[in-house]
Amino acid sequence: MTLKRISMTLCLLVAACGGADENEPAEQPIPYEEMSFAQRDAFMRAVVLPEMTKTFSAFDAKFANMTCETCHGAGVAAGTYAMPNPQIEVLPGSEEAFIEYNKDPEHAKWSQFMIDEVWPQMADLLQVAPFDPATAPMGFSCSNCHTHSAAP
Repeated sequence: MTLKRISMTLCLLVAACGGADENEPAEQPIPYEEMSFAQRDAFMRAVVLPEMTKTFSAFDAKFANMTCETCHGAGVAAGTYAMPNPQIEVLPGSEEAFIEYNKDPEHAKWSQFMIDEVWPQMADLLQVAPFDPATAPMGFSCSNCHTHSAAP
């Protein structure tokens, strides 16, 4: 019983003394673009993969067991993790073709999910702006993950 009280007391003391000082500025995360390959790998595994697994599996349960290969395909085995990945859905290469592509209800459903949820979440996780032709033409968009067919 005494050992249990000592253990509980030590835990409370450690908890009371631990943590950052309120006056210390919070450590700012390194922007993704400035991370080393090893830091990016660790960040993707610890943050991006779990977050995107939640997002994708909420949309479609088949993504409940996402892995690095889900998005990066053969780039995982090659150790490059190169994106965009031609092994995932190849998207139309022109605006007109994309409009036609989205006439298929399944494509339209996925496109809306990507635009509404994946774009902003990935942009936020990577600390970059989401694509906007007026304000962020180089922002995060379909082209970061998907390749596009040749424009007609």
